[in-house]
Amino acid sequence: MVIHFIIETEYFLKKETFMKRIRDAAKAQCPQKIKDALSLEIRLFYNMPLNIDSCQNKCTYAEKGLIRPVHISILQPSLQHIQEALRSIADEAPLQIVDLRVSQFYSMHPRVEIILNTVDHHQKRRQVYE
Repeated sequence: MVIHFIIETEYFLKKETFMKRIRDAAKAQCPQKIKDALSLEIRLFYNMPLNIDSCQNKCTYAEKGLIRPVHISILQPSLQHIQEALRSIADEAPLQIVDLRVSQFYSMHPRVEIILNTVDHHQKRRQVYE
């Protein structure tokens, strides 16, 4: 099962509002609790900084993912908030996540994209033994 949702963000988004948006989006796509192991991909899209926003070439490169944020230190809190909010569809969300990928980008439309996928244990075992 694959669940993909996009959470629109604004500059001063509070933790509670952010987590509520994630919980609501997750419950809308998955009304039942997930018990399987999970693969989680998070794509964080931040506001364009002024030095990039003022130059059209840099802005285009940033939108294509060629210029990426490297000095942003809010990655860890964002990850914790997302894992905590995902408890609405997976009771042991942090423990169920066996594969995690987090990417950061700049965008004119700040948002968080979350892709949650269940991991099939039988398929993984077959691949290991082959």
